[in-house]
Amino acid sequence: MSIFSFAQKKNTNKPEVVIVAGRVLSSEDSVRVTQLYYEGIKEKVVGNTVLAIDYFNQILQLDPANYNSSYELAQIYFGKGDLIKAQEFAQKAVTVKTDNEWYWLLLANIYQQQQNYNLLNYALDELIKLSPQKLEYSFDKADALLSLDKSEDALKIYNQLEVEIGLTDKILQGRQRIYLKKGEVDKAVVDLNQLIKNNPSDVRYYLYLGDLYYSNKRLDEALSIYQKAKQLDISNPFTHLAIAQILESKKRPADAYQEYLVAFQQPDLNIDQKVKIVLKYFDAFPDQNAVKYAEQLSEVLTNIHPDNPKAFSIYGDVLYQKNNLKYAKIAYEKALALNKNVYAIWDQLCRIELSLGDGKALIITGEEALSLFPNQYGLYFYTALGYLQNNQDQTAISYLNNALSYDIENKALKSQIYSSLGDAYQSLKKYKESADAYDKALNLSPNNTYVLNNYAYYLSLRGENLDKAEKMSAKSNQLEANSAAFEDTYAWVLFKNKKYADAKIWIEKAISHNEKSATQFDHLGDILFKLGDIKGAVENWGKSIKLDGSKELVKRKINEKKYLE
Repeated sequence: MSIFSFAQKKNTNKPEVVIVAGRVLSSEDSVRVTQLYYEGIKEKVVGNTVLAIDYFNQILQLDPANYNSSYELAQIYFGKGDLIKAQEFAQKAVTVKTDNEWYWLLLANIYQQQQNYNLLNYALDELIKLSPQKLEYSFDKADALLSLDKSEDALKIYNQLEVEIGLTDKILQGRQRIYLKKGEVDKAVVDLNQLIKNNPSDVRYYLYLGDLYYSNKRLDEALSIYQKAKQLDISNPFTHLAIAQILESKKRPADAYQEYLVAFQQPDLNIDQKVKIVLKYFDAFPDQNAVKYAEQLSEVLTNIHPDNPKAFSIYGDVLYQKNNLKYAKIAYEKALALNKNVYAIWDQLCRIELSLGDGKALIITGEEALSLFPNQYGLYFYTALGYLQNNQDQTAISYLNNALSYDIENKALKSQIYSSLGDAYQSLKKYKESADAYDKALNLSPNNTYVLNNYAYYLSLRGENLDKAEKMSAKSNQLEANSAAFEDTYAWVLFKNKKYADAKIWIEKAISHNEKSATQFDHLGDILFKLGDIKGAVENWGKSIKLDGSKELVKRKINEKKYLE
């Protein structure tokens, strides 16, 4: 019998003793161990880890010092994320087989996952002893020492590595971390200047130095270095981005934009980074320069990345923000031609077609979007609005009810859906259903001026609940003053309620805010007639006809010089 020991204790530098007792195997046990090992390897390869674990454990019962089985079990548990068992078996493996690099490497990886940097440091020492030619272990040890706040020890390793292989990016980056952690910026600058001296045509080192200056708010020095990098390689997009960043901080947006423009011309610059730059300008909207820069940069994206839907999507977003809906629509359609699976683009396209009053296009877009996103209640709403604009009220009602079948948390949106439902029922002369829908809309959003106005107007047309209509219309005008449409509705409700003098005041307000409405002059004529001013009534009916000559009823009023319903 033999005893093997190895020091391992979590979060300490000095290991506790791990004891593995071995024994001399009979020839029969040796054969059995070999058979079990190959069976275990076979099951491990095919992914049957449960059976593999069983085979390897059987081996350890026969031969506790079998380091191969301990290693295999450590690998399996490490793969499963069971770091405690992985550590247990890896420690047993290195205890028995102290000179196996792979065993120590696995144990080091386990310690790293556990963030146990003391023991990681110990394991790396063993790896460096076993394979001193593998410099990656020294780099890893320096990282571990940094994690242990042993900067000076880490710096000694980097300095020794520089003696062995010269000043490399990896050594430089490691030392930079140490210098910056200690606030020794000038030492970091010395390193970088040495690299630039050794490699005067390598733009990377100029960028490193510029970034160092920039991160420490030494903007003038950073700008000077970036300009030198720009002279070396005018096409390097990162140099232009770095310069632009400084110019923006110096309140030179026009110069910064010129740098961005050059960077955007480079296809190798990631489009996501470009999109982020465009989006920064959105914060300054509606500033004209910000809008101009965003539009021009996003247009460049469509030229440089013609096969990427993100380019056309962000271009559409900028045009949408400019209220250039016609061209925003074209951009979004191009984006969808490249990738139909982005819901946000469909949503924007529907909004645009709704704003343009293009009901037919909205129906087509909504139906196609619903075929891809059948569970988006917003699409049912948009499509319903398309059908409403197209005077297909019954179909619109079906889509609106589909939207309402979803659990909509947004009360304002749900109120809009009920409001549209009220409009559709009104068009079909289903007045009870219309009133019910409007009431539900107002229960959800009592200050919805659109619903207050429309509901009041439709009640006045029918001569129903005029007191309720008057209150709703008055409220809409309180909430949104100087709206000609709302003022006209209030005047008409007052007229229907036989409050002609008040009605005259409000219709004159409406006309003062919109002198191009034939309906409002018609209403003024009706009000004046009721007030006994026949001449004034005929005069205003005449103004109505000048604005809209298709109003046959108004023509009859003029000819007969009387109010007609």
